[in-house]
Amino acid sequence: MIKAVIFDLDGTLLDTIQDIANICNKVLEKNGYTKLPENNYNYYVGKGLDHLIRKLMEACNIEKYRFDDIKDDYHQIYKKESHKYTKIYPGISELLNRLKDNNISINVLSNKPHNQTVEVIKRFFNQDIFDYIYGKQDRVKAKPDPTLARELIKKLKVKSSEIIYVGDTKTDMQLAINAGLTSIGVLWGFRDETELVNAKASYIVKEPSEIFKIIEGKNNDSNKK
Repeated sequence: MIKAVIFDLDGTLLDTIQDIANICNKVLEKNGYTKLPENNYNYYVGKGLDHLIRKLMEACNIEKYRFDDIKDDYHQIYKKESHKYTKIYPGISELLNRLKDNNISINVLSNKPHNQTVEVIKRFFNQDIFDYIYGKQDRVKAKPDPTLARELIKKLKVKSSEIIYVGDTKTDMQLAINAGLTSIGVLWGFRDETELVNAKASYIVKEPSEIFKIIEGKNNDSNKK
């Protein structure tokens, strides 16, 4: 019986890649570097802000000692540019409402900094729909480290076998394995099916409605036992 779902944020609930690319390219321009193609950022995101900044610097051959300055520029530009193009993926709002109507706990676990995660959830969703919202915190490692996932599982007070984790990258699938969770990889996000297959996703879906069908199927099977 599935009693809770934990969602990744960027590339799963929200299409944020255009804003991320825009912010990073403004950082590059501010520091005298050429902008990078938006598609590059599909492969820079997913492991937290520090990883994104490092990949950005590597791509442009920026000296490592400038990391803190580049990261500070990102935070400053983020304040003004964080939601110009971001949008909820089609079908997500309907999925969340359907899960809520069926008394399934809905939660977020993201590698986006915690304060940014909370802010963007407030901006695009009814915050009350989520039971717990976790972003990356300095006291723990980023996903796929399972520390925050395990904290969340304890708060939910349900078994790991009763939770599904939904995400769009290899990092998300690895997190699910590390935390002992069933995983669903989504194809509307930032990565392709090959990555999700190689990362051993339990399920792979093309539409948000398929997520509810998987949960409904598993719960119907449990009820028959």
